[in-house]
Amino acid sequence: MEENFAEQIIPGTFIRVQAEGLIAPKGVAYGNVGIVGTAAAAAGVTNALGTTHILSSLDDAEALWAPADPVSTGTLNLMRGLELLFRNGATTVYAHAVAAGTADFSDAVDELLKEDINLLVAPELDTAAATGLLKAAVNSAETNARDVIGIVGSDLAASALPADVIAQANADKRLVLATPAVYGRDPDGSDVLLPGQYTAAAVAGLVASLAPQASPTNKTLAGVTRLGRKYGYGELKALVSGNVLALESRQGIRVVRGVTTEGAAFAQITTRRIVDYAKAGIRNVANPFIGRLNNERVRKALNGALDSFLSTMLVDEQLTGYTLEVKATRADEIAGRCVVNVALQPTFSIDYIRVTLALS
Repeated sequence: MEENFAEQIIPGTFIRVQAEGLIAPKGVAYGNVGIVGTAAAAAGVTNALGTTHILSSLDDAEALWAPADPVSTGTLNLMRGLELLFRNGATTVYAHAVAAGTADFSDAVDELLKEDINLLVAPELDTAAATGLLKAAVNSAETNARDVIGIVGSDLAASALPADVIAQANADKRLVLATPAVYGRDPDGSDVLLPGQYTAAAVAGLVASLAPQASPTNKTLAGVTRLGRKYGYGELKALVSGNVLALESRQGIRVVRGVTTEGAAFAQITTRRIVDYAKAGIRNVANPFIGRLNNERVRKALNGALDSFLSTMLVDEQLTGYTLEVKATRADEIAGRCVVNVALQPTFSIDYIRVTLALS
């Protein structure tokens, strides 16, 4: 507690320390994945179901839950999705397991959204159900200061036309639709074609491993070796134009173009992630100033702290530029309001390289 400036009866020196200038941004998480699915508890484990667990490796998951059932039995579970996440680059995963046979994952997703996650997948659900659940969840989360991207996989058969896959893409700046299906491993170690919706977990693992400004475009999925279908050039062109994240086999399994289903301002996944990172950082900086004096000195300290964070984003090449203004009119001061105006210029990835050859 600071010294009392109000009660000055006995002569002496009273000192107040104003530390607003030392407030600095905390670290911002950008690669945490949330996943929900059905599982059976491992032998001797009592709290594996109905609780969110933080995992940093597949070993952590294997200590909690029994192995996945074979694909041929039709019983799909959480462990299959977790394997794809970790084998493709995820390092921090929030997993919420429910009992086998559970059809409604909404409560589990609500629990996951209480955690500091950036990506969300529910690979056991078919495409329509996952799209409905995740779209509602991520957009509701945004209104509650939680910025999350939902990734869904197309569950259509390998013979489906690109137009059918595109029809599954529900336009939204916080959704990604991935195709085609990928091969994984059954418990006996054999390769097996997974249901198409599990592609979401593989793509989420890749995106989680990348910095916000690093595009998944042209990146390889280290944990995937085969695709359920190889699209031709015309088919890939149609899928990318339809805002679908397609995979191709070209010196490994690669993302053709990292896009959301929106296809407008947030067409590139990197744009969405950079803006979300900026929002989280600005909140981290600004929240400690709530309750402090709304005067020029404190607003200057807030401006400096925000400028420090945004300058770091500039150095890290997440931004190409920004402008910042922190102000308050007398009416704002009376209302307890401080106004921060930030204009961001996010970095965009190179999707196309045009080369002109001049012969002489």
